Parts: sequence; C-alpha cells; structure tokens
Amino acid sequence: MESIYVWLEKIIPNPVLMHLVVSIGIFILIIILGKIVNLILKIVIKPLAGKTKTTLDDKIVQLLVKFSNRIFFVAGLYLAIKYFVDQLKIDKRVEDYLSEGVYRFTLSLSSFINDVLYVVTVLFFIYALYQLFSIVIDYYLEKRDVQKGERSAYDLIPFVKKLVLVLLITIGLLIVLYKFDVDISGLVLSLGVGSLAVALAAQETLSNMIAGFVILVDRPFRLGDRIRLPSGETGDVFEIGMRSTKLLSFDNNLIIVPNAELVKTRIQNLTYPNTVSRIVVDVGVAYDTDLEKAKSILLELAKNHPLITLEFEPLVFVVNFSASSIDLRLIARTIDYRNVYQIQSDLRESIKSEFKLKGIEIPFPQMVIHKKE
Repeated sequence: MESIYVWLEKIIPNPVLMHLVVSIGIFILIIILGKIVNLILKIVIKPLAGKTKTTLDDKIVQLLVKFSNRIFFVAGLYLAIKYFVDQLKIDKRVEDYLSEGVYRFTLSLSSFINDVLYVVTVLFFIYALYQLFSIVIDYYLEKRDVQKGERSAYDLIPFVKKLVLVLLITIGLLIVLYKFDVDISGLVLSLGVGSLAVALAAQETLSNMIAGFVILVDRPFRLGDRIRLPSGETGDVFEIGMRSTKLLSFDNNLIIVPNAELVKTRIQNLTYPNTVSRIVVDVGVAYDTDLEKAKSILLELAKNHPLITLEFEPLVFVVNFSASSIDLRLIARTIDYRNVYQIQSDLRESIKSEFKLKGIEIPFPQMVIHKKE
C-alpha cells in the first residue's frame, strides 16, 4: 500500500489532486465489490435458497439483492469522502497548494458532505433492518397459520412494526448524536420532564393507548369479528386503533368506542372461537293445541331450511304459559352468523303459513269479561 502511495506521489505531485484520485479509487473499488457481491447473491446464493423448503431465505436473499448495490454505493461514497477529509486535515502539504480561504472552504464542504452521507448511511441501514424484521415476522405468522390452522395476530403486527421502527429510529438518532459528540444527558433529562408533563396532561389518551395495546395482545376480538356491546349495539370490528376501536353497524355506520371502555366492560363476541350462531324463534299457540304436532312442524321447518346446519339437532321447548298462549321456542344453528336474521325471518313466515294450513292457532292477546248479575 505504501509503495502504491509513493508511486502516486511521484505521478501526481499535487496532494489535493492525489487524495482526490485515491478517494475516487476507493469509491470505485467498493462499487465493484458491491457488484461482485450482488452477482454472487444472484448466481450462487439465490438458487441455493430456492432449493430449500422454507421461503424465508428466498425473501431475505431477495431483500439483499435489492439493497446490496445501494448499500455499497452509499457506504463507498461515505468512506471515499471520509478518506479525503481526513487526508486534508493530516497532510500539511495541502495548505501549500491551496490558499487559506480555498482550503477552509474545501475542508468545510467535504466535511459537510461527509456528515450528510453518514446520516444517510445510518438511516439506510435502519430501513434495511426494518424491512428484514418485517419479512421475518410476516413469514413466521404465515407459518403459524399453516401449521395450527388459526388466525394470526395480524391486527397486532402493524403496532409491533411501528414500535420496532420507532426503536430503530431512536437507536439511529443516538448513533448520529454520538458521532457528532452531542451530550445527550441534557436531552434525556428534558425528554423525561416533557414526558411527565405530557402524561399528566393526557391521562385519558394514554389510558386509551394502553388499553389498545392490551386489546391487541389479549385479543378478545379481531378484525372482522362481530361483537355486541353492553348497550346492545352490535357491529363488525372495522379497525382496532391505539385510541379507539371502530365498529361497522348494520346501518353501515361507524360506532367509535374508546379502548379504555372496552377493556373495562363485558363484550359478547359472536364469531369467536367459530362463526356458528344460534337461531331462536319464539311462537305462541292456543291452549287447546296439540303440542307434539306443533313441535314436529317447527322441527321439520328448521331441518328443511338450507342455511340451518344439522350438525346441531334443532330443538323445541315449552318456555312459558302466557295469558293467552303457550309459548314455544325453536332453537337451531347456522354456520355463518350473518345468516341469523334472514333465517329468523324465513322461519317466522313459514311457521305462519304452515300453522294456518295445519289448523294450529296463533292466538292474540284477549280479555274475557264476566258481567255480574
């Protein structure tokens, strides 16, 4: 290396020009190295990864192929300019070839570009690490789905990714501050005091955010689940946010509920652990009705309905003796909870028609008045 350096000094007596040529050479060598690494990834590593059973290595190799040229370009540019700046500071001959103003301007400009490239390099590596984390976590979620046949915590993943991204950016910021010899003790103290003030001023918001995290971890419901609130409102989970959860009602309107309320209250999940739902239809018959006949008609109507599953046997119960009727309750099951209201409507229409055809009376409330002589 020293012989090459001495040889360059003989050919290029101007030290500024010589250091510039060496910097360009460093940049070109790193670019060539990047091209070689990229070719090895494409020609050697990628085919080997394609022969394995897992797809994780294929995705990682694809990410490396995508970012390798950019990483080597940014890193090479940074190292080349860093070398040039360091040599301008070390080599005393530079001041003999440049005036003081030109020397200071060249040194300041080179140092500024070098600092900018350092920040860009750190941010670039952080982005690459974030992409790698996303690939790994998405792969293991997909693998878990295939192996266990369960729904993954996809509603939790966006939050985890954002948290990891914030953590990586924080680490990158600390690296940059350390590079520029910035004392972060005062910054940390200021952030601590500021965080305390924000926490006191936004207790309710923080409470909802913590509750949102609890919901994402505990998973009492998932995106797409149909839930019923204590108020009686029912809707499909449209979005689980950090502050609130949005439900899509049957009227296609959004019901926005703060997460803190959801954590503290009792919620009925109509779709978990499965989407099988119960069908309940009540009907009253006259007191002189043959109950066995009425029950057999109800069971037959339930069994013949195309949306009712026979995996669970339909049942009929006598539930009450009302003022003017004997109340019967038909209970059946359907595979999809979204069919409940349609099935109930169909059964009520069929019951009215069939009872009328078979001579079974559905009485209405009536009062008998006795006149005293």
